[in-house]
Amino acid sequence: PGERPPNIWVVGVLGGPCDDPPLLTISPRVGMYSYKQMTALGQFVVNFPTPQMVREMEYCGTNSGAEVDKWKSCGFTPIAGKVVDVPLIAECPVNFECVFERQIQFNRSDGRPGEQELMIGRIVHVHAHEKCMVNGELQWDLVDTIYRSRPQTWRILGPTIGFDERKTPLLKPKEAAELIARRVESYEGLAEVIRRTPYPTQSRK
Repeated sequence: PGERPPNIWVVGVLGGPCDDPPLLTISPRVGMYSYKQMTALGQFVVNFPTPQMVREMEYCGTNSGAEVDKWKSCGFTPIAGKVVDVPLIAECPVNFECVFERQIQFNRSDGRPGEQELMIGRIVHVHAHEKCMVNGELQWDLVDTIYRSRPQTWRILGPTIGFDERKTPLLKPKEAAELIARRVESYEGLAEVIRRTPYPTQSRK
């Protein structure tokens, strides 16, 4: 809302409480810039970044949209949504358009409002890059998703260890297997980098 561009906020915790209707949960800090924008619109978009976007995610998570234009700083391309009035990040392989379903507030033990609030969003439209689709269906095994492991580590999802026998296996197991094989090959090099690079909290000798 207003003259400033829509903000990009890094979600700390993303949940999926229900498949039908399709719902997800986020927990923004009450009063933050992104919180004010989302509550004013009643809408938001969840963009799933790639491992190549780690530094941009760090920037978006440590700078306020009230002070900087994160779209310009990160070189992201905004594209209009099909349903919501919030732009999507074109570079992200998967985007969920969401509208508010419910907001749940919490109180501390002393009765004061909690630092964060639980927002339940209804997914009203899904976008995905063609490379992540098989016969018109989104295949998460073809999406290189990342997540942040506390306290200060970014990680990617590991290789597939099996299939849920209750559901249909991958429609393109060969392509998925090749992707997993390439990812596993990179693990040894990554492990060596970690060995040679102390975490920011570790003292360098």
